[in-house]
Amino acid sequence: MLVVFTSTTHIIMETNESIEHVLDNMEPKIVYKKKSSVVKSLLLIAIGVVSFGIYTSFEWQPTDTFPHLLFIAGFASITVGVFMFFLRKSHYFSADNDQQLKVTEHNFDVNEQTKLIRAIESGSVNEIKQLKSAIGAGLRLRVLATKDGQICLSQVIAYSSNEYVNATSAKIHSLSEAQQLNGLFRK
Repeated sequence: MLVVFTSTTHIIMETNESIEHVLDNMEPKIVYKKKSSVVKSLLLIAIGVVSFGIYTSFEWQPTDTFPHLLFIAGFASITVGVFMFFLRKSHYFSADNDQQLKVTEHNFDVNEQTKLIRAIESGSVNEIKQLKSAIGAGLRLRVLATKDGQICLSQVIAYSSNEYVNATSAKIHSLSEAQQLNGLFRK
């Protein structure tokens, strides 16, 4: 167990699992993970190949700028397309209704850490409304939820020793708690 003491807050961090780790270990009948589509990346690669085809099929004057732009555009679109193909992001989806779990993060004043942790762990999310929010502070509430709130997880993340660490384990919320969380942070 790692214990970090700051001026007014005691951060006790064990090996808390992230929300992603909990979702990865959930039953596939509840949540599944899917990579984003390859269509955009393949389209960019195809545009690059067509651009190179046009560049090589015509005879151009050495003083023309269009063939140079065509070559640069083809090279850039193939490069970006290849990177997009191999570096696609994974997203979590609900197996019941195929809704994507969206991530929202809310920043709070560091001095509110114990109150935030208590509110999340006890399930009384209405208490979060009274906490002081901050911009770019060292305390975050990370929420991953479907639009309808059927699946909702949250976790408190604190900034300590030059990195963000999980201050709590991921908490799975009921439908009513998820709707309250959604109502609190809706802008």
